[in-house]
This record gives sequence, C-alpha cells and structure tokens, in this order.
Amino acid sequence: GLVSRRAPARPASRAVALRRSIRCDAGGDADTGAAVKDVLDGSSVFLVGMMGTGKSSVGKKLAASLGYNFFDTDDIIEQVTKMNIPDIFAAEGEEGFREVETQILAEVAAYKKCVVATGGGIVKKKANWMHLRNGVVVCLSGTPQLLASRVVKDGAEARPLFKDANGDEAKIAAKIDELQSERAEMYANADVTVKLLAGEDGGEGEDIDGLNRRVLSCLLRRIEEDDTKKRLRNEPKPGDIEVTGM
Repeated sequence: GLVSRRAPARPASRAVALRRSIRCDAGGDADTGAAVKDVLDGSSVFLVGMMGTGKSSVGKKLAASLGYNFFDTDDIIEQVTKMNIPDIFAAEGEEGFREVETQILAEVAAYKKCVVATGGGIVKKKANWMHLRNGVVVCLSGTPQLLASRVVKDGAEARPLFKDANGDEAKIAAKIDELQSERAEMYANADVTVKLLAGEDGGEGEDIDGLNRRVLSCLLRRIEEDDTKKRLRNEPKPGDIEVTGM
C-alpha cells in the first residue's frame, strides 16, 4: 500500500455528542471563536463538502479563531505518499486513493483540538464516519455554478474527477450537480450544514472571513441547543453511529 505508517495509539478523547443535523445561516461576531472553543471542550471539527466549497481556506481561518491546529487530509496524503493526488488516482484508481484517505483520517482523528479539511468524497465510506464522529462534522455546500467557477479558477486540471471536462465550466457544473445528488444523503449526516452565499450573478457572495464567522456562529448555536457541555461522551464504538445513504 501507499501508506505503511501505523496510526498512533488513540488517546482517551471525548467528543461532543450532537443529536441531529441542522442547516444554519446565522451570522457571527469577533467573540464567537472563544465561545465556540469553550463549548467544544477540545473536540475537533471536521469539514466535509464538495470540492470548491473552500474547506481548506475556511478551515485555516476557523483553526486560527479557535486556537486549534489545522490539517488538510489531501495535503497529508501527498506528503506521506510523495505523490500528487492526480498521480495517485492514475496509479491506484479512486479505490486506492480512498484507502489511503481512510488511513490518514484515522491518524488525524486520534487527536483533539484540530480543524480538519477533508476530501469531497470522504463521506462515501461508512468506515470514515467512525473517525469523523470523534468530533463535530460541518458540511459546506454551494450551488453547482458557484463551485464550478471556483474549481476553474483554482485549476480544474488538478481535480481527477474533472479530467474529461477540459476546463469547461458548464461541464464541471453538471458533474458537480451529479456528484452532489449522489452524495446528498451522506452529507446530510453532518452535524451542521452551512451554505455558501452567492452573489446576484451567481459568483462570490461573501469573503472567507464572513464565511468563517457564519461557521463559528452555526457551531455555537448547534452545540448550545444540545447542551453538549453537560453531555460529553467517549469516542464512538461500532454500532453507536447511524449513517444514512450508504
């Protein structure tokens, strides 16, 4: 396999127990980061969602706001395998890539006080949810048009799933729409869903700081609603987690 390192021994972590998923469009202010850090009580935050939703960009901001470490599973995969992701897909196929992704997630999920940006397809494997449930899962979503414009701007050629689109934004939007439909039930397992704001022209509707404030505010509201500071539980065991869409 591409990864031969053993996952570190899992520390005795405790995760925030959330009962149901919510969609959130709240705003936030400068004091929200400290409040969220307090109610998280060390639990990590995992960002899931389609490519182009800005998981890495907002993840870095979110980590800074919380005083947490930041990890990007795609970056770690490239560092460990010494291959870029398109090359891993070419050599091992998507299934091979997903195996490596699960191993990396297992390692990262062993630690507390982290914000982790994940790959768009990480929700597809049920085993990954055991690791994601070590913390709070936030799903970022957006319209196919907005996400396609972002993917093209960032360089669609670096995205293996869009290699046949030849940079055509309309084709990429159609593929994103198809993938979103396939993964909708899986993304719905997230604790919080935050939708990206689009402008009147379908383009960017807010900057990364604005999105970060909304994510913080949604996290705070979500955890406070469940009174989770009084109801922390040990990391999940097989059978504890119900995952739909698999």
